[in-house]
Amino acid sequence: MYQSHYTLNEFEVLEISGELDCVTIAENKDKMERIPEKFQQHILCDLSKVTFMDSSGIGALVFLFKRLREQNRKLILAGLNGQPKELTTLLRINRAIPVYNDVYSCIQTSVDSAEQPC
Repeated sequence: MYQSHYTLNEFEVLEISGELDCVTIAENKDKMERIPEKFQQHILCDLSKVTFMDSSGIGALVFLFKRLREQNRKLILAGLNGQPKELTTLLRINRAIPVYNDVYSCIQTSVDSAEQPC
């Protein structure tokens, strides 16, 4: 699911690349389900290197969003482009999950405001 991660301010940034489709999600189901327990901060998914996303990818993101929300934490998406951006726009994912152009615009927003991150 995610290739690497790093901590930036109050975020765990997960860099995801390749395809978020039914095959990838099925192969990484256990890894994805452990994300809320493995990382204790807000999760920011850098999707700038995701080339394709299907309904399974959307379902995985929504699943993660709901699990984090139960723990009063946030899921933020950043860097969407191409087909993944079109799909998330069509499905209006940004109404539930905050979406930013890139990781640093999200981070800058949280630094500039006194509110909760992003």
